[in-house]
Amino acid sequence: MSIFCLVNGSTQNPLCWKLLIPELEKHGHRTITPRLSFDEPAAGALRYAEMIARSLEGAGDDVVLVGHSASGMFVPLVPGLRPVRRLVYLAALIPQPGTSIREQLAADPGMLNPEWLAACRGGRDPWSSDETAVEFLFHDCSPEALSLGLATRMRMNAEGAITETFPLAQLPAVTSVYVVCTDDRTISPAWSRRAARERLGVEAVELPGGHCPYLSRPSYLAEVLIETLD
Repeated sequence: MSIFCLVNGSTQNPLCWKLLIPELEKHGHRTITPRLSFDEPAAGALRYAEMIARSLEGAGDDVVLVGHSASGMFVPLVPGLRPVRRLVYLAALIPQPGTSIREQLAADPGMLNPEWLAACRGGRDPWSSDETAVEFLFHDCSPEALSLGLATRMRMNAEGAITETFPLAQLPAVTSVYVVCTDDRTISPAWSRRAARERLGVEAVELPGGHCPYLSRPSYLAEVLIETLD
């Protein structure tokens, strides 16, 4: 039995994992879904990593830490705070030591879908616009999953983590996996594959569908996550 610590991204709250949790638990695994702060815009990535580590107190060493989307900024910092067996970047940002996420995006605009950026910057963000949320986040969801996705929207204002220079000199020496969603409309799949290879030294695991597979195909995602244990 392993403990899967499921860390949501910047557009939803921890209830977004509702469909995935039973798929992992029926195979005998436990899950933890830490609640991150949504109202500390000046906080750096280490502050969020501390919240994750605190949620794992007493959990032991067999922890698989899954960071979705923007939480890719936080999960590499957790192994410096407590033992972690494996890191899984799920359609996630990968920090680059020596620079910030904002600087990365300026240097490589193809990291994110430009239409997604335009929508967020143009007043059509996914927190206030159902249409934007469906188009970029939940386009491949069933009606049930779509309702859950829309109901669990919450904006994490992680401006401090986005603008700070990543606080580690190198990424942690922990076994890492990257799961790329082949029809992701927020983070570019091409960027994900390249960054996984260059920064983590791994080939990305390919998963069909959009940015939120824990909603659109939870059973399939559970199988992929369990396979990372081998």
